[in-house]
Amino acid sequence: MSRFVIEGEWSGYNSGQTRIVHRTVHNGAFKKLRNWAEEAGCIVFSDGTVLTLQARDCKPEERVQEIHGYDKLIEDCAFYKVKSVNELRQAR
Repeated sequence: MSRFVIEGEWSGYNSGQTRIVHRTVHNGAFKKLRNWAEEAGCIVFSDGTVLTLQARDCKPEERVQEIHGYDKLIEDCAFYKVKSVNELRQAR
């Protein structure tokens, strides 16, 4: 079964603060999660910063160093099909 990576880059408060804060590997069975991440493209925080999401296929035998920064937030936003923290609060 194929695997894919979801990577999140936080925008920061200015252009010099952008950095990768989330990286997880999922097996191909999580199609809905990948589709949501590709369609949403980002999660907007209430302070105006953004977590930009990117999904890509893993190469065969690729080792990915995971960063579990926003697992729950991404899963919850995908479950409720929302793209911002404010929308998630309302959906819950």
